[in-house]
Amino acid sequence: MDFFKVRKPRGFHHEYMFVDSRKDRLKTVEKQAKRELGMIDETADDYKRIRGTFLNATKYTRRRRERQMSGGFVLNFGMIIILLLILFALWKLVLS
Repeated sequence: MDFFKVRKPRGFHHEYMFVDSRKDRLKTVEKQAKRELGMIDETADDYKRIRGTFLNATKYTRRRRERQMSGGFVLNFGMIIILLLILFALWKLVLS
Protein backbone atom coordinates (compact mmCIF):
# COMPACT_ATOMS: atom_id res chain seq x y z
CA MET A 1 0.00 0.00 0.00
CA ASP A 2 1.41 3.31 -1.09
CA PHE A 3 0.17 6.01 1.28
CA PHE A 4 2.27 8.76 -0.25
CA LYS A 5 1.67 8.00 -3.91
CA VAL A 6 -1.38 9.83 -5.21
CA ARG A 7 -2.61 8.63 -8.57
CA LYS A 8 -3.57 11.26 -11.10
CA PRO A 9 -6.85 10.94 -12.95
CA ARG A 10 -6.87 10.28 -16.64
CA GLY A 11 -6.83 13.33 -18.85
CA PHE A 12 -10.01 14.27 -20.71
CA HIS A 13 -9.86 14.71 -24.46
CA HIS A 14 -13.03 15.21 -26.47
CA GLU A 15 -13.09 15.35 -30.24
CA TYR A 16 -16.18 16.70 -31.88
CA MET A 17 -17.84 14.41 -34.39
CA PHE A 18 -19.46 16.95 -36.67
CA VAL A 19 -16.80 19.63 -37.05
CA ASP A 20 -15.63 20.93 -40.38
CA SER A 21 -12.03 21.96 -39.75
CA ARG A 22 -11.68 23.15 -43.35
CA LYS A 23 -14.50 25.63 -42.78
CA ASP A 24 -12.82 26.97 -39.61
CA ARG A 25 -9.50 27.38 -41.41
CA LEU A 26 -11.20 29.25 -44.25
CA LYS A 27 -12.85 31.61 -41.74
CA THR A 28 -9.52 32.38 -40.08
CA VAL A 29 -7.82 32.97 -43.44
CA GLU A 30 -10.67 35.22 -44.55
CA LYS A 31 -10.56 37.17 -41.31
CA GLN A 32 -6.78 37.62 -41.57
CA ALA A 33 -7.09 38.81 -45.18
CA LYS A 34 -9.78 41.34 -44.24
CA ARG A 35 -7.63 42.58 -41.37
CA GLU A 36 -4.63 43.03 -43.68
CA LEU A 37 -6.73 44.95 -46.21
CA GLY A 38 -8.11 47.18 -43.46
CA MET A 39 -11.70 46.08 -43.85
CA ILE A 40 -11.91 45.04 -40.18
CA ASP A 41 -11.00 47.34 -37.33
CA GLU A 42 -8.27 45.68 -35.26
CA THR A 43 -9.63 47.05 -32.02
CA ALA A 44 -12.99 45.34 -32.54
CA ASP A 45 -11.65 42.04 -31.21
CA ASP A 46 -9.36 43.65 -28.69
CA TYR A 47 -10.20 42.53 -25.18
CA LYS A 48 -8.36 45.48 -23.70
CA ARG A 49 -11.10 47.75 -25.00
CA ILE A 50 -13.68 46.32 -22.62
CA ARG A 51 -11.27 45.56 -19.80
CA GLY A 52 -12.27 47.32 -16.61
CA THR A 53 -15.72 48.25 -17.88
CA PHE A 54 -17.52 46.39 -15.13
CA LEU A 55 -15.29 47.51 -12.26
CA ASN A 56 -17.47 50.52 -11.60
CA ALA A 57 -20.68 48.57 -12.08
CA THR A 58 -21.32 48.00 -8.38
CA LYS A 59 -20.50 50.08 -5.35
CA TYR A 60 -18.66 47.17 -3.73
CA THR A 61 -16.14 46.74 -6.53
CA ARG A 62 -15.72 50.50 -6.82
CA ARG A 63 -14.99 50.83 -3.08
CA ARG A 64 -12.60 47.89 -3.18
CA ARG A 65 -10.67 49.38 -6.08
CA GLU A 66 -10.54 52.80 -4.42
CA ARG A 67 -9.29 51.21 -1.21
CA GLN A 68 -6.56 49.37 -3.09
CA MET A 69 -5.53 52.49 -4.96
CA SER A 70 -5.36 54.57 -1.78
CA GLY A 71 -3.15 52.04 0.01
CA GLY A 72 -5.80 50.85 2.44
CA PHE A 73 -4.06 47.55 3.07
CA VAL A 74 -0.79 49.21 4.00
CA LEU A 75 -2.54 51.63 6.33
CA ASN A 76 -4.53 48.88 8.05
CA PHE A 77 -1.44 46.72 8.44
CA GLY A 78 0.52 49.67 9.80
CA MET A 79 -2.19 50.45 12.35
CA ILE A 80 -2.16 46.85 13.57
CA ILE A 81 1.63 46.95 14.01
CA ILE A 82 1.43 50.25 15.91
CA LEU A 83 -1.30 48.91 18.21
CA LEU A 84 0.73 45.77 18.90
CA LEU A 85 3.78 47.89 19.79
CA ILE A 86 1.70 50.04 22.14
CA LEU A 87 0.22 46.95 23.80
CA PHE A 88 3.68 45.43 24.17
CA ALA A 89 5.02 48.66 25.74
CA LEU A 90 2.08 48.82 28.16
CA TRP A 91 2.57 45.16 29.07
CA LYS A 92 6.26 45.79 29.84
CA LEU A 93 5.37 48.83 31.93
CA VAL A 94 2.76 46.91 33.95
CA LEU A 95 5.10 43.95 34.61
CA SER A 96 8.05 46.08 35.67
